[in-house]
Amino acid sequence: ERKRVIISGAGPSGLLLTALLLNKNKQSNSGVTYEVTLVDGREDYGSFTKEELTKNHRSWMLALADHGMDAIKTVPNLYEKYIKGEGVKIEQFDIYFGSKKMTNRNEDVNLEAMGVTHAPEAFVVDRNFVVAALARFVRENHANDEFYTPMYRTKCMYVDYENKSVLVRNIETEEEFYVPYDLLVGSDGVRSTVREAFVKRHSNFSCDYTDIFQEFKPVHVQIPKGVSSCAMGLLPDIFPYCQGICLPETGGIVNIGIGTTRNHFEKLPEELKSDDYKVVAEYVKANFKAFELHDYDDFAKQWVNQRWNQTGMVHCNFYHSLETSAVIMGDAAHATSPSIGMGMNTALRDAQIFSEILEETENDFTKALPAFSKARVKEGNALSDLALHLYCMDKTQQLKETIHQVVRTILFFKIPRFFDEHPF
Repeated sequence: ERKRVIISGAGPSGLLLTALLLNKNKQSNSGVTYEVTLVDGREDYGSFTKEELTKNHRSWMLALADHGMDAIKTVPNLYEKYIKGEGVKIEQFDIYFGSKKMTNRNEDVNLEAMGVTHAPEAFVVDRNFVVAALARFVRENHANDEFYTPMYRTKCMYVDYENKSVLVRNIETEEEFYVPYDLLVGSDGVRSTVREAFVKRHSNFSCDYTDIFQEFKPVHVQIPKGVSSCAMGLLPDIFPYCQGICLPETGGIVNIGIGTTRNHFEKLPEELKSDDYKVVAEYVKANFKAFELHDYDDFAKQWVNQRWNQTGMVHCNFYHSLETSAVIMGDAAHATSPSIGMGMNTALRDAQIFSEILEETENDFTKALPAFSKARVKEGNALSDLALHLYCMDKTQQLKETIHQVVRTILFFKIPRFFDEHPF
């Protein structure tokens, strides 16, 4: 039996699910062959060289946590040959109070007292590098697969759920045509076209789309002197009303992210809002105390050449629709604040769980789709709630909590017999 699957969105969940479904076709006992069509309006990140990615397509550094790693490892060779070399293992945690630095190293952890054999691992990676690695895996392993049709530079415009087809438009030719499906997967982000079909078809579908009330910018700079290439750094009160984080990247680069809450945006120094890179460079050089940058002009040019970023947060009461024969996952289902870096991991987990459910239900969509909602809705909504409420919008209270969290974590690692681990 052949089943036509359209996956809208070539992000982490869409690409991993593509790989998982095509891998199922190699299993002789499945009884089902999946014909996968992947639709995405962007270019195929798997076609970029490492140099092109590094120069033009850097994004936010995110933690690749255990559940994200486990999901990736369900596809043979994907982690070992494609993902492993894309990130940096964190071996040190720093927090900067002005020019003063507090450091906690993994090697200082009292493993015996904690009753474990190794310290918890943390692996950070550029989100777009993960997407590129996943896309490269699919490209290299399934380019000639008769059951795989990639449609990059093609937008999903409309879901005709009554006729089980999707209207797509080729960006370059502007040609529009319908593609039929048996299953539609919406991994198409915060402004999901697939999720719109749920809204139109189901009067009981509740979708809450809200703002995270933060403005932020990332810059990528050469590792400053005195900053470890494997350290995560917190930068509380880096500038007035601003919080920052410093994450290592491959290639001798660090990603410095700086943000402020929406209620404090008007209070920011005017220099940080300037469109003149010289004004920004002069201000950063005079006021950035944590460490000295190699090139303040480079920092400032990146700063002024991007808008202030915002992102949305999504809550849905179910992730499936039998009537439209569709599921949503990733940001389409549970977009979240990047404050804890778990959005990508949860998206990867979505793809893994859905693949496992298909196997458990013997590829019966009428059973698999509702089972997916049952398995994932609570976790998705809990994730976005946690990310939003983890940090206080009052800067003084947040600074106190940051110090408390860091000190308690250090004490837990050193003398866990007397201190419990911080719950976050």
